Amino acid sequence: MPDAPAGRRGWIAGGISILALVALGVFVLPFAFVTPPPIITRFTATHVFSPGSTTGRDVARVSIRLSEPSSVRITIKDGAGVIVHTIANGTVVRTTTLSVPWAGQTDTGTPLPDGMYTIDLNARAGAKKFSKSRAIVVDTTPPAAPRLMVQPRTASCVARVTGPGEATRLLVAAVGTGARTDARDLPAGGTFTWTWNRHRANGTAVTGAVQIKATVRDPVGNEASTRRRCAAVAVATAKAPTT
Repeated sequence: MPDAPAGRRGWIAGGISILALVALGVFVLPFAFVTPPPIITRFTATHVFSPGSTTGRDVARVSIRLSEPSSVRITIKDGAGVIVHTIANGTVVRTTTLSVPWAGQTDTGTPLPDGMYTIDLNARAGAKKFSKSRAIVVDTTPPAAPRLMVQPRTASCVARVTGPGEATRLLVAAVGTGARTDARDLPAGGTFTWTWNRHRANGTAVTGAVQIKATVRDPVGNEASTRRRCAAVAVATAKAPTT
């Protein structure tokens, strides 16, 4: 077969070269021009907390990680969009991380009511900007008190607990004896039965009446409890035969 004309051969060679360059650009260029990281590479915040709680999460924490020194503004707004607290007011942060606590108060120290709030983060470094928001909930309301029924028996007390309409952690104890259950998860409206053998934690027997206490705690540490008396039960004794 006769050779292809020189012009046609050149056109084919040129097309192959163009395809090779395109393929090279597809696979090489993304690695040649690396996209710089954003100003903020991590933004985390406590989701729900209970200011003033003595048994749980009483302080929220807002944390960020920066890729370069940046001007940072962090504000907290209420449900109406009004700024109620300013954590950072546009100051330049030169460290790689910033972690700040918030006690659920306004700038003047006034406690805020329960509800959902918004944390707004805005950062600037030269021409680069970053903006993001996260929700945070203030919850100081304790769960409803659990229902507790106690049935005294000769050698034991049977306590039956019904939890509130939300998931909680439950602890049942015989007050003043050191005897108690391990804390356990209780689903919303769930029940639990504990049979106490009328012995203290050290193994000695208890003969008198004792208070049984059931305590529920929500995820942020708010507590509610109920007490019921477990009366002493007399042990029947056989009468001496008459003569």
